[in-house]
Formats: sequence, C-alpha cells, structure tokens
Amino acid sequence: MARRQPNIILFMCDQLRYDALGCYGNNQIHTPNIDRIALNGSVFDNHFIQNPVCSPSRCTVLTGRYPKNHGTRDNGIPLRDEEITLPQVLRDNGYLTAAIGKMHITTQFMPKENEEDDWPEDRYGFDVIHTTCDCKTGEYLEWLKRESPKDYEEVKMQGERKAKEDRASAAEKDVSGPPQVYPSGVNPLYHQSHWIADRTIDLIRESDPEKPFFAFCSFVDPHHPFDPPEPYASMYDPDKLEPPPYTEGELEDKPPHFMKARTARGFSNEKYDYRRLTPHDWGRVKAAYYGMITLIDDNIGRILQALEEKGIEDDTLVLFTSDHGELLGDHGLLFKGPFHYDSIIKAPMIIKWPGVIPKGSRYSQVTEHADIMPTLLEYAGIRPPYGVQGASMAPVLRGDKGAGKEYAMTEFNCYDWGLSVKTLTGRDYKITYYAGESYGELFDRAADPGEIKNLWDDEAYRDVKASMLKKLMDRIIETEDPLPLRIGKY
Repeated sequence: MARRQPNIILFMCDQLRYDALGCYGNNQIHTPNIDRIALNGSVFDNHFIQNPVCSPSRCTVLTGRYPKNHGTRDNGIPLRDEEITLPQVLRDNGYLTAAIGKMHITTQFMPKENEEDDWPEDRYGFDVIHTTCDCKTGEYLEWLKRESPKDYEEVKMQGERKAKEDRASAAEKDVSGPPQVYPSGVNPLYHQSHWIADRTIDLIRESDPEKPFFAFCSFVDPHHPFDPPEPYASMYDPDKLEPPPYTEGELEDKPPHFMKARTARGFSNEKYDYRRLTPHDWGRVKAAYYGMITLIDDNIGRILQALEEKGIEDDTLVLFTSDHGELLGDHGLLFKGPFHYDSIIKAPMIIKWPGVIPKGSRYSQVTEHADIMPTLLEYAGIRPPYGVQGASMAPVLRGDKGAGKEYAMTEFNCYDWGLSVKTLTGRDYKITYYAGESYGELFDRAADPGEIKNLWDDEAYRDVKASMLKKLMDRIIETEDPLPLRIGKY
C-alpha cells in the first residue's frame, strides 16, 4: 500500500555552524535531540548554501532557485510576489502550511513591526503565520506583553539594544566585553525559542489526520546577540571550550576586506576590532553561542515528543538545517559576510522519515540549499514547478550511482562592501572570484581543510586555478534563469 503524503517539518536555525552539533563531531556541545534526528535519519557532510546572509539563503530554500534569479541577492530585498514558493506548491496540493518563527523573506523591522504586514496577498503560500525576528518584534512580543510583563520589558530592551548596536558606528559600538555577549534575565519558558516550539506543538496537536501539514519552524538563534537565559548562559565554561583556530598572519594572503573586518574597518553592521579579544573573550562568545544552541535543541526535543504523542512520528518527514554559518573566531573573525569559509557557507543537512529515508547513514556528495525544495516535493509526490533549479537529494538517499553534484555555487552581491562574489566548492578545491578585482581565493580542501593558505597566486596551482575558473564560468552560465518558459519557436 502506498504511503500517504508525509507531514513535513523544516527546522531552520539562524547562523548555526554545521560543526556546532554532536552529530557533526562536536564533543563539547550538548545537542541530543538534533543528534537523535541524525541517528534515525541521514546526514549530508558536504551541503552548501547559495548566499551567506539570511534573506537570500532563506529565499533559495523556499524557491529552489539561485539568488541571482529569485532576486533577493542581499538582506533588505523582499522576495518577489511572482516567485513560486514551496508552501504555495504544497498548499495547492492539499497541505496546511505554517510559517513559525523567523522568516526574513522581506525586510525586517521597517517599515512595520510585523514582517508579514508587508507580505503579498497570498502570504507566500502560508495558511498559518506566527512570526518573530532578531529584534523580538511581531506576534511574539505582543504575546509576551500579555503573558509575562516582566519578561516583556527585558525582551523589549534586548530588541532595542540589538537595533541600536546594528546602527552604531565603530566608535559607538559597545566594547565593554566580547561583541554582543550579554546576560539575559528572561525566563526560558518565555524565550523566543520556547515560543516558536509552542506554536509548532500547537499545530501538531491540532493537525487533521486527513490533511498533511508543512511547518517551517525557524528559530531566531543562535544569531547574535549572544544572550541565552539561565541555565544555558552558564552551561559551558568559556575557559574549557576549544579556542577558535587562528594562525597569526593568515589574513595577509587574503583579499583586503578580510583584514579590514578584523580591525573594525569593514562595511557591515558588525564593526569591531577583534584583535583586542583575549582567549577568554572568545570562550565567552562560544559559550553563549553553544548555550543558545542547546536551548534550541531542548525545544526541538519537545516538538519531537509532540509528534510521538500524536502518533504521527512515522508519518512525518523532518529536515534540519540552517540558513548559514558563523565565523565564531575562526581566522580571527566573527559573524558573517563576504568570507566564504566553510564555517559560513557549509550548513548542516539532516533528514528523517522513518521507513523511507535510510537510518544512520552519511553522504559525502555535494548538495545545495536549492535542492531542499525539490527534495521535499519529491517525497510529497509533487512535481516541482518549472523554474526550480535545485536537484532532489532523494536519489542520493536511494543510493543511485552518480547522484549528487560535483560542485556547489555560492554567490553574494554585497553592496555595502562594494563586492560581487562567486564561489565554487567541490570536495577537493574551492575557488572564490571577485568581479573586477585582481585578487581571489583558491583552497586545497583536502590538504588544507582549515583554509589557511590561499593558493590564488601559487604557480604550482596555476592549472588547478584555470580549471576551477572554467568550471565556475560553466556553472554561472548553466544556472541562468530558465524563466519564463519558452512556449514557441519564435
């Protein structure tokens, strides 16, 4: 007997590194529930995003298309109304669709406090909407004001501080401690992550057995500010965590914006002089970051328990990922931006559907965020709409020979930096091209997994560089927008 269409839960974290999870080899962090998804499902070890900032990456997940084609090439550019989204397709095929947590598919904060007020009439295909964002606004803050006035005042202050810090110049930044590491007095039962989980659990408990649901459960954390509540704030000892890898002088062979970012001369919101940070400071950043992740993991555990209590665990496909990573002190840098190291552009990719997706398997094939939409549609028995550019990961999971990609492409039109960047990543090499510049990056990923030595100007790698540049050019051309559909010869 054919299985019914699965319920689908797409878990997304914001700014979560792939290696900040136990199932990806981190033995210092506590993530038992996410690890349980991996143990009972499959893990991809070479999964890459298509853009290293929030909105473009999320829009790629929702459309299966590259940022240059869906049009959201940077934060602050809303997803076009005419783009066909994953929830639209699922809704048209009988699903109840829900947006829960951080969406960031339009501009955040401005001009309205509730992001969905600026959504198109069809709400990008979502039937149910419960959203919040980095600055804590939206339905969450309204709910908190009713439920816990004390926590409301704390959270409101956190959001206002975040907005102020983002707008501050380098001279106005708070440098009293490590960047954006703050204590939090919020009761964890009233934290954003708990609220997001509660709304997802409500959807599960109220779900109709005859109608499958799609829940985009998107956590705001561990995006900065790094401010977990207790007991998560003191869960990790800053002085016992592994220090971030940094080799003195390693940025000297990198493009000039790397050193500018390290010395507070960059062009993003995060202008801090990282040279002043001590090993203990870096440990405080990591401890807070890890605390936020464990708080998310505990709430994912609650959602998984709700599936079990409802008796629909075997009927639910669960996919876990993040929109992009976090430098977290690697290479002497923090946050994200036009630095296409693996710690930013490589994402966790874990997928589980009992009885359908292999249990406890790992895959080294290269996959992309653009592949998520066609993968979920294939398991739902739905043909992707014309214009989707990703390839389903289902053939990889079935063990089909030749499935998966040779390379992943990441792009970033970072207007504030004045850079237009394209990166091609394979299992052996990674190349990054900066339009109009003489410099670039080339890394031997097998010999130099830490991406320390830039081989762009190394004569010994001249042929490799030429080959990778050609492959990058091929990929750029191959991924030109196929829309609109050609319907006649002339």
